[in-house]
Amino acid sequence: MTRYLLDTNIIGNVTKPRPSESLLEWMAEQVDEDLFISWLTVAEIQRGMLEKPAGKKRRLLEAWFSGREGPQVLFAGRVLPFDEKAALIWARLMADGTKLGRPRSTLDMIVAAIAEANNCIVVTDNEKDFTGIKTVNPVRGGGED
Repeated sequence: MTRYLLDTNIIGNVTKPRPSESLLEWMAEQVDEDLFISWLTVAEIQRGMLEKPAGKKRRLLEAWFSGREGPQVLFAGRVLPFDEKAALIWARLMADGTKLGRPRSTLDMIVAAIAEANNCIVVTDNEKDFTGIKTVNPVRGGGED
């Protein structure tokens, strides 16, 4: 069984009016119990909504977020925390990037650390920022790196 941690950009893509066909095909092939999100993703979605100006778009996002199709309901029991184990992995990932002269994104490495701590592969369409991390990019139809 392979477990996957969906990056925020994957959730954003799936909720677009016209999501990536290759992503939808990949998602349809997965077993729900093998798909996870992190609490960081929930926070990033909430932040994005709060930063939108008041209006129809924001109201639709808020209704989706708090409704039956929202991430906390769809992924109930599969929202992974940034815990002590992940924090220690994050420290190593950040230090490794610094040692290599390639500073890493703090938030992306939190996702990577949560994935590693929970034996998951990161699903993202932002492979560049996850260099050296096991990823899969179904948006471009790519396999695992």
